[in-house]
Amino acid sequence: MAEDRPFGEDDDFEDDGDERDDHGEDGDETEDREGPRDLDPREKEDVQADLDDLSGMRRAFEAQGVKGVVIACPDCGSNHFYDWDLLRESLEHMLDTGEPRMHEPAFEPREDEYIQWDYGKGYIDALSDAGLDGTDAVQATSCPWCAFPIEPQYGFCPRCGRSLGALRIYRELVDRGFDERDARAILVRAGFEPF
Repeated sequence: MAEDRPFGEDDDFEDDGDERDDHGEDGDETEDREGPRDLDPREKEDVQADLDDLSGMRRAFEAQGVKGVVIACPDCGSNHFYDWDLLRESLEHMLDTGEPRMHEPAFEPREDEYIQWDYGKGYIDALSDAGLDGTDAVQATSCPWCAFPIEPQYGFCPRCGRSLGALRIYRELVDRGFDERDARAILVRAGFEPF
């Protein structure tokens, strides 16, 4: 995984002593390079790791209503708000072209709907370290109370509003060998509404 920094930023720039730059021979600014710039293998690995981290953050936080991440920009000192798809597309663009994609700032973002990149990365790293990275999430296809179809990322039924956590715990208990009646009894004793 990449360190706690998005976009594959490289903190250890090495000067190879060559005074030529991308514009021409000895620093002459002739014409800009055209076309995409290739990322070196480490940069590609870092950007791919950022994409993987972003996917993990989305799995962990989107069901809680989080719309994306906020990244503190070291260049301008401002926070940049990215929804999940915008940042994914920007990182994929960087892999394809070697350049970051410009984006419009979020229109009046509500800061409480975004998580800090570093917080999200730390959170999913902790889940992974504990063996709870979410890749084997307990699937549910319909609400057990009202039978309304649900998507995998839903935490609550959109029709009746009940938490789907009890259903996922029930499925996990049954998958681990508990009898269905025993699993339901455990949930009721724990304070969950019967289904």
